[in-house]
Amino acid sequence: MTEYCVELKNITKKFGNFTAVDDISLKLEPGKIYGFVGPNGAGKSTTMAMIMGSLFPTSGSGKVFGHPLASTEALQLLGYSPEFTSFYRDMSCAEYLHYMGTLSGMSDKAATARTKELLEKFDLTEHAGRKVAKFSTGMKKKVSLAQAMINYPKVLLLDEPTANLDPTSRQEILETVRDMVEKEHLTVFISSHVLTELETVINHVIMINHGKIILDAPIHEAQEMFKKGILNVNTDNNELLHEQLGSKYQCTVTEEGLRFVSDDMPGLKQDIVSCVFNNHMTLNLLQEEVLSLDSLYKRIMEGNTHESDNKENA
Repeated sequence: MTEYCVELKNITKKFGNFTAVDDISLKLEPGKIYGFVGPNGAGKSTTMAMIMGSLFPTSGSGKVFGHPLASTEALQLLGYSPEFTSFYRDMSCAEYLHYMGTLSGMSDKAATARTKELLEKFDLTEHAGRKVAKFSTGMKKKVSLAQAMINYPKVLLLDEPTANLDPTSRQEILETVRDMVEKEHLTVFISSHVLTELETVINHVIMINHGKIILDAPIHEAQEMFKKGILNVNTDNNELLHEQLGSKYQCTVTEEGLRFVSDDMPGLKQDIVSCVFNNHMTLNLLQEEVLSLDSLYKRIMEGNTHESDNKENA
């Protein structure tokens, strides 16, 4: 039987008449990286805040390794890096991490040792005495991630950890997350709008829109579910290939050659190979297109929007 590190059951959160999170349920397994994606206002940050215990659900329940949300036992197992972190203006980097350690219940000696360890892990040692409030955005993100790790959490919640960072800094943060998962067997629940980079680290994708979960699946399964048969082809005579197969299959000219779309991928491949062989062509490229997380997101969100519009007009 799988022990879920986080389990939410029919969680709803309302602010007055507005429903931010609408009757969602999800289960997170240990040792995996979950991508939590959706448009602004979809309910991502609210969901994370409820897991962390800083917001209480209007209805529903949840557990962290079997402990109720917001309980002392649950909080001791969680680390959280919010999208916007506030730092004390007069605290140095080392002082801030040490302080966050003591707040989590560590002794002075343990907090000092953990602070030193995290400063080294995040390449912050030479900046230990500098005021965090004066750090660059990228440096602040590092410190926020470090403080989330201060209490040796089993589950790490990261809300837009790469927002407003340059590509190099974003990749550095994501590589650090991947490294921590591998070495410390963490579970990571990460929301991000940078989907092209997020898909390089996640095992599982959860999509939310209008407060409802609309997709919850391993990333490879999600890609297979929504992938259309797309084949990129290039030969030494693309015009002839287009002429012979363009009436049977949807075909467009691209910079790489031709792009075929079909529900019958085996048949399409056979026809292309036969055409190439019979016309003595040279086949330079025959590549099935992999559906990116960004493309997957757009397809699902478009479908979800159309469904919502139809319900409203019904």
